[in-house]
Amino acid sequence: YSRVVYFCFLFAFISVQIKAQQFKLNQGIAITQFSYQNEQGQNVQGLKSGSGLAFSLAFHKASLVDSAKYKLDQTPFAIYLGQNPKVAKLLSLINYDLGLQFTQLNAVGDIQNNAFSYQTDYLGIQGKLGFRISLPYKFSINLQGIVSVNKIVHGNQLIMNRYVDLTEDAQFAQVKMMAGYGAEFEKRFSDKLVGIFSYQQTQTLNSNPVGQSTLHFKPTLFSVGIRLLN
Repeated sequence: YSRVVYFCFLFAFISVQIKAQQFKLNQGIAITQFSYQNEQGQNVQGLKSGSGLAFSLAFHKASLVDSAKYKLDQTPFAIYLGQNPKVAKLLSLINYDLGLQFTQLNAVGDIQNNAFSYQTDYLGIQGKLGFRISLPYKFSINLQGIVSVNKIVHGNQLIMNRYVDLTEDAQFAQVKMMAGYGAEFEKRFSDKLVGIFSYQQTQTLNSNPVGQSTLHFKPTLFSVGIRLLN
């Protein structure tokens, strides 16, 4: 299993190196809150947040439009931007990420003196749309909206001295769509390297129909990383 995850990231890394001008690598911790509702729509008490590792590798586009490039183009869109400099300026401030993420979404708890724990590994595709604000001394803040699609690749529940495979549990095996927000505090160290400290908060969007139990995740991620410039 660990080799599969390693090769997925290695493949993505090579692809990004070939095609992308910039890429970002982040590593950190995910603190996840599980929210479970039974068939009657009642929240089950006793679940507590757990922590796990989080990794991401993404292609980064620093601007939706290249102001130097569109001035030389004669396409309708380039002409429009030339006639509307405020729109061009706004688009030049918007950036985006597209990449892979690996997240351990874990939790612990106890119900009626029976302790249990959830240990899960999810692999997903994540996209971010950001607005970068420049600060003095080569610092900046990147405010982001986030969406992702995630699928469990490994997971166990420990309950009453017994392990249960969560990849066969419908609540966990379901593809998890998540959305949220985040912020990156950046420091440019050189023409080729930017350091990043990031925070992000997301939660699952999809749920089961009324009358069925539903499990939601609400992970909070703290990470550090780098962005390599072209």
